[in-house]
Amino acid sequence: IGDSTRPALYESQQIELRKQTAALLDGGSKASDFVRYVLEKVCGFGGAEGSWLRGTDVGAEWGRRLATGDTAKPRLLWQGHKGAILPVFLEDKTRAGQGRRAASQVVQWLRAGNERLALLTSGVQWRLIYAGLDADAWCEWDVGLWLEEGTLSRQVDALRTLVQPTLWTPAETGTPSPLLQAILDSRKGQAELSAVLGDRVREAVETLIQAHGDALREHCAD
Repeated sequence: IGDSTRPALYESQQIELRKQTAALLDGGSKASDFVRYVLEKVCGFGGAEGSWLRGTDVGAEWGRRLATGDTAKPRLLWQGHKGAILPVFLEDKTRAGQGRRAASQVVQWLRAGNERLALLTSGVQWRLIYAGLDADAWCEWDVGLWLEEGTLSRQVDALRTLVQPTLWTPAETGTPSPLLQAILDSRKGQAELSAVLGDRVREAVETLIQAHGDALREHCAD
């Protein structure tokens, strides 16, 4: 997505992240504290980039009614410049992917409003969710795979690349963020590719049949 590569974490930051990750996996820290640390200190959603609403500070206007009749709203909400929004839903289960209900609620919440991207996390597992009107998709990170032989794995790089303020902040108010625009462009390209491939397959079949017409008439007349 353009030049979205981020500089590596400083050694002191890497040490602290390894410490925080080990504490979470050992049950020595709260998932909500770990999520806050990762988003603010590791991904950069803090300081002058924007501000956070947490818990009861996330107003009722962010609550949306779901198909089940329940009302859902993010537990954390980052608001940045030019209308930038990062909704974060916290799940109590150990694995965010286990609870299909939680993921379904996030998709419904997105479709009930104008947002198209949100994070769902249990602290241990992180899921970035896209939901359009006719399709949804997601990618996922597992904290258990963040440490490799005492160093940080490429999963951390991937998380920091996709979940960073630059990619969630639109160039102008009312326009898609760079990350969302890249997803929309990818979906458009996928639709165009499918149409082209469909035509190519049909043309190839026609060419094969025409090239073997005589043999087909001789051996397959019945």
